[in-house]
Amino acid sequence: MVTAMSRGVLTTIIIYTIGILVVIAGFFLLDIDKVPLNFWAFGSLLLSLVVSLFATLTLAAPKKNKDGVYYSTGLGSLILIYEIVVIISIFFTQWFAAHMYRFVFLQIAINAVFLIIAVVTINISARVHDNNAKTYEDLQSGEYNKPKRGEF
Repeated sequence: MVTAMSRGVLTTIIIYTIGILVVIAGFFLLDIDKVPLNFWAFGSLLLSLVVSLFATLTLAAPKKNKDGVYYSTGLGSLILIYEIVVIISIFFTQWFAAHMYRFVFLQIAINAVFLIIAVVTINISARVHDNNAKTYEDLQSGEYNKPKRGEF
């Protein structure tokens, strides 16, 4: 069964594909030294773009049990901050020229922090959605309109 992609999903895929192609072309066409540190920077930038692509695709997909506001704004701003941090770390790759493994560790740490915060954001948005649904259900059933013990 073939399903049609939504306009948001298709737009997201096109934008990130163009971004990935520009990064690949820029790395090989510009005068960048082909040393291992620059290859690590290139790979970490590509990895961050792919991770951001999948995270953005989850934003464009329909949300079943997540609170729209917390999920969309939380994950959207997290993706933006993640990309900014990766790009800033790539601008300072020459600081790690003598210690390439520190740069690799920094990139691993950036990705780990992003994934941890993304999981927390997704869980919190699901919990907020469940609390909002329970409150709405209690309001509809008149739970909050019943007098408490000892009240009129």
